[in-house]
Order: sequence, then C-alpha cells, then structure tokens
Amino acid sequence: MKKFINLSFMVASIFSGLAHAQLMDVDYAWEDKRNKKGILIQTSSVEGSSFRAVRGEMNVKASTSSLVALVEDMENCSKWADLCKESRIEERVSDTESYAYVYNDIPFPVSDRDVYAHVVWTIDAQTKKVTMTSRATEGGTPKTKAVRIQNAVSQWHFTPLEDGTTKVENFAHIDPNGPTPAWVTNMMLVDSPYKTMTKMRKIVESGTYADVQIPFLQ
Repeated sequence: MKKFINLSFMVASIFSGLAHAQLMDVDYAWEDKRNKKGILIQTSSVEGSSFRAVRGEMNVKASTSSLVALVEDMENCSKWADLCKESRIEERVSDTESYAYVYNDIPFPVSDRDVYAHVVWTIDAQTKKVTMTSRATEGGTPKTKAVRIQNAVSQWHFTPLEDGTTKVENFAHIDPNGPTPAWVTNMMLVDSPYKTMTKMRKIVESGTYADVQIPFLQ
C-alpha cells in the first residue's frame, strides 16, 4: 500500500494556479464555454479586472483522498496538468500548508510563466468537502527566464457524493503579467483547464492513487 509520508503540493498549471477562499460566496456571471464529456468549463468577467475568471466542474469515480494525492504528487505534474513542466515544494509548514514553485511551458512565441505560491488545504466538517486554496506570493526560487506571475488566485474543491463519486470543481483568476495574444488567453481559459480535468479524471479513475493515505484526511 502506498503512503504519503511527506505531503507536498503542486500548483498544477497556470490554469489551476491560485484561489479565493470565499469562491462559492462570490456572485460571478458564469458563461458556459465548453460542456463536453461530462466536463463543464465556464468563464466570467471580474469587477475591476481586465482578465476573466475560469471555473471547471465534473464528477469522477474516485475518492477525495485519491484526488488530493494526485494534486500532491508534484513530481508528476506534467502527466496531467496542462502546461506544467516543473513543480516542487520549497517550504513545508505543516501537512496542510506549504509554499510551492511551478514552471509552466507556454507555446512559442509567448514567454513561459512561473509562480511561487502559498498553499493551504481545508476540510468542511459537515460536508467533508476538501478545498485547496492557493495564492501567488513573493519569494521562493530567484526569477528565471520565465515571466513571474504575481497576481493569481485559485481553488480545487473535492466534494464526496452519496453515490460514491466525487464532485470536482476548480476556480482560477490570473493576471499573466505581460502581453498575451488572444489565442493564448483562450487556451488558458478554456482549452488548458479542459485538458487538465480530462487527464485528472482518467488518472484517478484508473486507481493509481486509490491506496495513497493522506494524513490530514485520516
């Protein structure tokens, strides 16, 4: 049986980047952009920002612990998180709090992006919903050739359902910090999150992380 002894985090990709703790309480004007194969991708304008927010939703036949284990398996980010080339934990505060570095490979001619993030996991005592909240912050790995993302917020929500499946939700609002062509913006808001969730579902439903034990979920 696999066991997660030293938990680590990966900010999956530019899409899964970083989150607002009160996401579910904010009144966004979500618009459907893709609804295919059980995965819904929506975007919304955000007051005071020229960048749109994005959310994804799907149900998977896997446990919340399997999903947490996948997100925590930072060494394998490239296998499921679209655009993620490298990620690592840079400071472990506790089982539920850490600081992580992620490098994202963006198609030419756009410059790559990287981010240093503060990550926190929480659990709702009543619903058992597990939430990962992450925000871009200063510090970490010295700046590289990539453009450093300075303003980004996102969440993963994993809610167990009565039928044994898990509802997966993701939210992100990101300032890419630099000029980006329209096709890149669309890729980050629709194509990239869709690919990420598609691969996430395939991996967790395969049972790869079924036996991984997460200390803070015990």
